[in-house]
Parts: sequence; structure tokens; C-alpha cells
Amino acid sequence: MRASRAHGASTRPTFDLWRVPGRKRLALGGSGFTLLTEVSAQRLRMSLADDLSDGAAYTCAVPLGPGLRGQLDAFNAQAQALQGHAPAEDSTRAVTRAALLHLRALQALDGAQAGASHRDIAQGLFGLDAVVRWHADGELRAAVRHLLRRAETYMGGGYLSLAGIRRTAAEHPGDEPVR
Repeated sequence: MRASRAHGASTRPTFDLWRVPGRKRLALGGSGFTLLTEVSAQRLRMSLADDLSDGAAYTCAVPLGPGLRGQLDAFNAQAQALQGHAPAEDSTRAVTRAALLHLRALQALDGAQAGASHRDIAQGLFGLDAVVRWHADGELRAAVRHLLRRAETYMGGGYLSLAGIRRTAAEHPGDEPVR
């Protein structure tokens, strides 16, 4: 995003560097100054035009591209930060156990299709510390086999119910497909 001086616009907001929330840094680059601010885990990066001064009316220009629609929330958050409003906290949801199982199953499948052994898959999923006693830990080996079976079920059409396209058999008892 680039902030530039707006000419002949008295209704536009005025630029006030000290009203921007968070820890501020100004960096000098090839195209002028870049304002970097940090508020908790969120960061704002904006290049400032050479003619922009404190208290002057400004306008923001954003780059147009194919991903613009997905970037609108980020641009709006940056515009709010320039007006002195702290960005809203991310409403991230905690990862559910089912989502973690889906992720690990797909990662295990990727590893198996790449030719990794079950031990290598366990090391990638659970870490080196968990794999140190591989031969004595039958539970870890069983977990890897379970994840691989789960992923193979996804490949056989189970991904449709995971994506919400096809209803699961538990929703309509008696309507299970016959094999």
C-alpha cells in the first residue's frame, strides 16, 4: 500500500504518524520511506510518498492484481491503522482433534507416496524424540498405520464427506452404499 498526498481534498483524513498504533520504524529504501508498524502479531507495511507531510490530507493506492479480492481485509485494516484505530484481534479457532487427524493423515499419505518408510513418516509427524524407541513403541507404529488407512479412505471417496459434498452414513442410517 502506498500513502500519497491528496490535492484539493479537504474531506480526506489527515496523516498523523503518531496516531498510527504500535511500534513504528521508518526505513529508507529506493522509493522513499517505508513505514513499518507492529501491533501484537499484526504488521503494517506502507511506502510513503516524498511529498507526504504530517497533517496533510492523504490517499492510499493499492496494487491491483488477481488476488485483490482476498487482500481487501488486509488493506482495510491498514487504512484503519492509519486513522489511529488498533487492528482487530484475529479470531483464530483452536484446531480440533478431527482437523489434526485429517492433516496428519494427508501428510502421512504424502510421505508414503514419496517412498518414505513408516519410521520416516512417524519422524516427520511426531518428531525425532518420539521415534527414538521405534521398535519398543508399538503404539506409535499403530498410529502411523491408522493414519495411512485413514488417508487411503479419503482417496477412495471419503474426501467427499470431509469436504461436505456427500453426507456420511452416520447422518442417514440405512442409506450406506453397498459394496
